[in-house]
Amino acid sequence: MTGTLISQLKPQPADDGFGLPEFLVSTFVLLVIASSVFTVICETQEKAGYQAEVQSVLNNTRLALQAVGRHLRQAGNDPMGTGLAGITIVGATEMQVRSDITGSAGPASPDKGDPDGDIDDSGENVTIRYNGSTRSLEIVPMGGSAQIITGYISGVNFRYYDSAGNPAATGDDVRIVNVTVSGASLLPDPRTHRAFGMELSSDFQVIS
Repeated sequence: MTGTLISQLKPQPADDGFGLPEFLVSTFVLLVIASSVFTVICETQEKAGYQAEVQSVLNNTRLALQAVGRHLRQAGNDPMGTGLAGITIVGATEMQVRSDITGSAGPASPDKGDPDGDIDDSGENVTIRYNGSTRSLEIVPMGGSAQIITGYISGVNFRYYDSAGNPAATGDDVRIVNVTVSGASLLPDPRTHRAFGMELSSDFQVIS
């Protein structure tokens, strides 16, 4: 009877929760899960950033070619017969383009109306050039500052040809300008680690 009472009154071991081994195991599991989640988030952000740059390259390369083409299609427009030179060859990445396309509305509206016999109005006398330091296509109005038209441009090349298809020596001989625009992303593809690039090329007829 006494032995039974003593056994019943003997203190039972307390439930102290996780021990050190269990704590270490659970901490390790949490770290593995957190690392996996962080890796997935980083990969998702890298893919999103790369895809955004790819779209920017596509858009900007097209816009660059369109901008150059718009000016070249008007080059040499001289309805008043002033004898202006449509193109001055500066180099493979730079040229000067002139055209008389507007301005007859008068000093109050210099960029409106029909051609007025001069090339002092907006967009009538510009330099088109590639800026490698900013990776951009620039248009510089006569007497003005450079305006960046598009970015993400990795290269621009102008080739000038005369009416016979031979390389033109001077701007007066130019009848066709081949324009090649290359674009490239700054961020690499997360999988291949290579930058995305594209190239567009087109021939533009110049007014004789």
